Amino acid sequence: MKSTSIFGLNSLVLKIIGLLLMTIDHAALLFLASDTIAYEVMRSIGKIAFPIFAFLAVEGVYHTHNIRNYLSRLLGIAILMDIFGLIIGSISNITIASNPLIGNVFTDLFLGVLTVYLLNRKDKFSFIAILPISLAVLSDININQTYGSIFKADWGTFSIVLFFMFFVGRKIVDFYLIKKQTIYSDLDESALGNIKFRYYKYIEAVMLIITELIFNLIWHIDNTSSFLPNEFIPIGTYSTLAFVFILLYNGKKGYNNKIVQYSFYLYYPIHLLILGIISLFFGTLSAFM
Repeated sequence: MKSTSIFGLNSLVLKIIGLLLMTIDHAALLFLASDTIAYEVMRSIGKIAFPIFAFLAVEGVYHTHNIRNYLSRLLGIAILMDIFGLIIGSISNITIASNPLIGNVFTDLFLGVLTVYLLNRKDKFSFIAILPISLAVLSDININQTYGSIFKADWGTFSIVLFFMFFVGRKIVDFYLIKKQTIYSDLDESALGNIKFRYYKYIEAVMLIITELIFNLIWHIDNTSSFLPNEFIPIGTYSTLAFVFILLYNGKKGYNNKIVQYSFYLYYPIHLLILGIISLFFGTLSAFM
């Protein structure tokens, strides 16, 4: 059960914030030179979006009524975006390895949600989680300069590690509450649900910070590692600030219906379609024409 607090940010507001941050990131990527201050500032702000989406995606795993439909929507948008990226790439003669529109965040979300779902089953199917984990890792390993990695994703290894850490964090909370069940035995279901919800978001905020520290350590050991997200230092590390929004989450859905739900899914391909076409004439993609 989720919190009943009226304070904080509901999932609708968090999604809107994530979409705005993501749009800022994509606008910088498609229209600004990478050696400008505006590029660094806008992309740093935009990087905060992904952990917010990952956090909400994990929430979706535990609260969706139909996980198959949830996964199908994520996979469908991921494939649609890669097809669009291939079309734009063929028009502008961009190699697959250099095409920023191939390998998108919906691929990361699909792999992460599938991993958490499978691990949470705790049965023989949980072993299949090795497949999406492997695909995420493969997305960071280049096979040649023209094609790049054999599998395409946006955040790659970082993404799947973050999803796994969110999952582990929830299990730590569950284990802790089982150990302390005598303390909470007098609480009703609603009160216990609120306690679990607070612990979940606290631990997931901590797990985000730990994940960022792990990849920061990787950078210090080998700053050319293929497992680091693009421009992780310094731009990508600002994604850590998403922990603030996680802590502000109040567990409520906010206004929700089918139109709102599918609008969020459609916004990603539509805004990239518009920005990508404009960029072919006035942005960074025009350099390939």
